[in-house]
Amino acid sequence: MIPWKRGIIIGISFVIGLTFAFSELGHGAPPLFIIITDPYEPLVFPPNTNLKGLDYEVTEAIFRQLQIPMKIKFYPWKRCLQIIQNQEADGILDLAITEQRKAYLFFPKEPLSDSSLMIFYHKERPVTVNTLDDLKKYQIGTQYGYEYPQGLAEMLVNRKDVKTMEQNLRKLKAGRIDLIIENRVVGLYRTAILGMQNQIDVCKLPTSFPSKNYLGFAKKKGYDHIAKLFSQKLVQFKQTQAYHDILVTYGQAE
Repeated sequence: MIPWKRGIIIGISFVIGLTFAFSELGHGAPPLFIIITDPYEPLVFPPNTNLKGLDYEVTEAIFRQLQIPMKIKFYPWKRCLQIIQNQEADGILDLAITEQRKAYLFFPKEPLSDSSLMIFYHKERPVTVNTLDDLKKYQIGTQYGYEYPQGLAEMLVNRKDVKTMEQNLRKLKAGRIDLIIENRVVGLYRTAILGMQNQIDVCKLPTSFPSKNYLGFAKKKGYDHIAKLFSQKLVQFKQTQAYHDILVTYGQAE
């Protein structure tokens, strides 16, 4: 196929797909798309800062390409989950796919960002985790509303939930918990921000657990089509200089 013809066909298919998605919703033009989230630095920064966050900026870029106006609102994470389950918002930013969440969300195939779960512990109080079963003997810092992968979740029998990673790091420093399980990128960033990088060590879990973050779409009529279009545009965007520039901004470029 001649390259320029292929481009036209892809463009027409995209327009048809987006038009179909919003025709199912009963809208002639895209309405304001409300996305909710909780600060998850450096992927999503709180609204009172100059930076927006890696996944925030990528999401903005894709919605500009889709020509869908969007707005991001911030709530505590457990509240975010309640809002999206009640379909009081259109999307929820930066969450993992679980079977439970598939019941009320459409997920794109492509994740916004990809890291792995790691163990964070205080250098003065090393931990020994040779098998996942070893986790059962430790007090583990986790966060409210966060779901952990099957195979790992069952080992968190002494799970101590708090609202933020910062609270967990302070508890770790005070010896009130033994370790934290967190996304590597997020954990290293928060450790550095608090000036604790010389006090905290990081090690891998005995089994690898990828930490992929997605934009979840509420199970509203037509939103499955928008999720597919979002995924297609995201795959393409990750090949661009604009995406690389965002990675550089947040120290994630290879």
